[in-house]
Amino acid sequence: MSPAKGARGRGDERRFGGAGVSAFGEMLVAGLGVAVLALPLVTLAPAVAAGVRHLDAHLDHEQDSVRRLASLGLQAIRSGWWFGLASTVVMGLLMLNTIGGMQGLLPGGTVLALVSGALAAVVAVATLRTAALWHPGARWSQLWRAGRNLVLDDPIGDAFVLIGVGVAITVVWMLPPLIVIAPGLIVVSLVAAERRRMPAQASG
Repeated sequence: MSPAKGARGRGDERRFGGAGVSAFGEMLVAGLGVAVLALPLVTLAPAVAAGVRHLDAHLDHEQDSVRRLASLGLQAIRSGWWFGLASTVVMGLLMLNTIGGMQGLLPGGTVLALVSGALAAVVAVATLRTAALWHPGARWSQLWRAGRNLVLDDPIGDAFVLIGVGVAITVVWMLPPLIVIAPGLIVVSLVAAERRRMPAQASG
């Protein structure tokens, strides 16, 4: 074993119990970081963006410290607070329509609930995929256009994201205190969806 490889191995062992579980540890770190950054709710999308970049950096063996995660989060929030606000408001209205329709409080009843629920799912996936494309210096308006296109162009990636969201919701439903790390599951699904597109992008 080369000295460099040995040094890397020893470094991995010091982080979260070894190389075999380091990715799991970083998922927990990303989840906690996103949960803290998203406390105002309107910063959810930028917080997810920072979490994705953090996990990406870890997988690429780049700088992935908690300080860098915090720095990425602040950068994303400064440039994308308006996007986070807009997406949160739209999602909130759609969810209110869904709940109101299911309870018969709004005209349209079940039909309104189904349509609003479907639209909420599409908006959520588009918002998350937009966040996954973010990098320091990127313009959120351009990212939003690309994110919307991905919803149509990459249905398998959309399925990854929906599964991640579904698992996160289930985990929180079963054990509410895990809400502080559940965002890490969504971050993992977004990273998986984006990395799945890499071979296609390279061949194109």
